[in-house]
Amino acid sequence: MRCVTAGIMGLIIAASVPHIVRSDVLDDIAAAGVITLGYREDAPPFSYLSDLGEPEGLAIDLCRTAAGEVREVLALPSLAVNYQPVTAADRFDGLTEGRIHLLCGPTTQTLSRREMIDFSVPYFIDGSSVVFRAGPVETVEDLAGQAVGSLKGTTTEIIVTELSAERSLDLIEMTYPTHVAGLKALEDGEISAYFGDQAILRYQLGQLRPVVPLQFSPNQFSFEPYALAMKRGETRLRLAVDRALSETFSSGAIYTMINASLGEVTLSDLALAVYQIVALPD
Repeated sequence: MRCVTAGIMGLIIAASVPHIVRSDVLDDIAAAGVITLGYREDAPPFSYLSDLGEPEGLAIDLCRTAAGEVREVLALPSLAVNYQPVTAADRFDGLTEGRIHLLCGPTTQTLSRREMIDFSVPYFIDGSSVVFRAGPVETVEDLAGQAVGSLKGTTTEIIVTELSAERSLDLIEMTYPTHVAGLKALEDGEISAYFGDQAILRYQLGQLRPVVPLQFSPNQFSFEPYALAMKRGETRLRLAVDRALSETFSSGAIYTMINASLGEVTLSDLALAVYQIVALPD
């Protein structure tokens, strides 16, 4: 009887204790007056370090817009923006360990990644493809038994493994820390092909201007919806980011941003449609 009474009293006491609301990342940002954006230095035109040593790119511009919305939500007179470089390999650790608040880069939203982190609405649609050394290789099947490359820690790395198995290609898979390193390896003949997202590869090749002729495959091997990422469960931050992106899409400002970052590009019908489809009404 005494044990039952003690148990009941424990429940009464627990019920009478005020519910403690867990502070979230917006509370941390408000307290510090700073939002930290994680960015990659090697993923132009979406996220990179400019010649002036400043973070630039389409994803960076969108994150700055989101930071402005966060400032409005928190009713702060000002909000400092801190930039923290990350790599393709450690970018998600930066979120889960709290070193960055928002990940700004060409990050593909997948279901497996959503088990670890949260994403905004998509801001760009791309797809993985492959670049060959012009000559004997004309199709993916011509790569059988040869060395190919991709960026370490990306969905493309997984796609190459699956493609090799599905088509019995027995590819020798190499990974590189940056796209520049991978494309240089292709140019130097260390690998026969390099896989990556089309928009990034086309931009990089335009900057590198390789001496050895390289050619794109006409095939696309995946659908890559890029989104901004944040720590899982930060619903207030995600709402602020989605509101900022939706307003940017609905107003048409996204097209000015794209032209500034990617140049005068011709977007596919799918890429154009995404801004009408994913923009959420207020």
